[in-house]
Amino acid sequence: MAKQSGTIDQFLSLSKRFAAKDWVPLILLQGEETWFVDALTSIIEDGVLTEAEKSFNQTILYGKDTKPNELVSIVRRYPMMSNYQLVVVREAQQMESLDILLPYFETPLPSTILVLAFKDSKMDSRTKIYKAIAKGVVYTADKLRDYQIKGWIPQFCHLKGRSIDNAAVDMLVDLLGADLTLIHNELEKMFITVKDEFIRQHHIEQQVGFNREYNVFELQSALGMKDFNRSIQIAHQMGVRAERGEIHRMVPVLFGFFNKVMFAHYLAGKTDQEMATELGVNPYFVKDYRLAALNYNMNDLEKALGQIKYLDLRLKGVHRGSAEDGDLLVETVLGILKN
Repeated sequence: MAKQSGTIDQFLSLSKRFAAKDWVPLILLQGEETWFVDALTSIIEDGVLTEAEKSFNQTILYGKDTKPNELVSIVRRYPMMSNYQLVVVREAQQMESLDILLPYFETPLPSTILVLAFKDSKMDSRTKIYKAIAKGVVYTADKLRDYQIKGWIPQFCHLKGRSIDNAAVDMLVDLLGADLTLIHNELEKMFITVKDEFIRQHHIEQQVGFNREYNVFELQSALGMKDFNRSIQIAHQMGVRAERGEIHRMVPVLFGFFNKVMFAHYLAGKTDQEMATELGVNPYFVKDYRLAALNYNMNDLEKALGQIKYLDLRLKGVHRGSAEDGDLLVETVLGILKN
């Protein structure tokens, strides 16, 4: 079994610790997987103070709007009619130098809980500031790999009193990529709309803009077979039916497919099971990658990946002109098939 990420292990550990009201004066939350940083921040904000206590004892700040000397004054206050005051600095990486706070970090007030939440960033662990803060709690949310995300989703569902099957997990990650915030948002919506305890593949199909006939998986299958008419038909229908941002979420799926096809060239002599393991796919789909590898040589694949990268840029507004997202997808499919 693949080793679970320390990002997840420590998140679960700290969630339990904070639920038990085991607080410390200094808490640093940082790293690339910002969903975990935001989630722990919310747990702390919900758990330290009662609603009545928050009016006088909770201060939420943002790094770019906060001067270090102002923060010093705030954290040195004593709570009113409460055991604690909570001070949260969101996007703390945007603050000016924290050097002025070093004396406070070395001897913090036990009645102040200071949370520094870094957005997609980390504090330099070599500094005196970091070493002083590290006497409290430091949580670093490192980027998760796809298999770790797929391992985390059932755990997250379990925490919410729900279950999800493996096929639904695979489809969710394939459709939404490695964007944990987007994945969690979609799951939260499903927790409301799906009444069954178990979330299954058909729920993902219904809830995440998936259509059985016109979807990114059917598109990549048609492209793999170099079926020109079918590919254009699917791309056109997807463009017509797609909601805002949906085409952009398909980009990493298509890129991943052609990247795997390229890898399949090097695995041509392997068994289906060996190739499936190397590619990280179900053995049932190995035939699709073998067929695509026959239809696209390495030069074709490099051009296809280039087309998809260009699609990504155009969807972000670079050289797109007045074209709709669906038009850009059709142009990309044409570009791939012309190889």
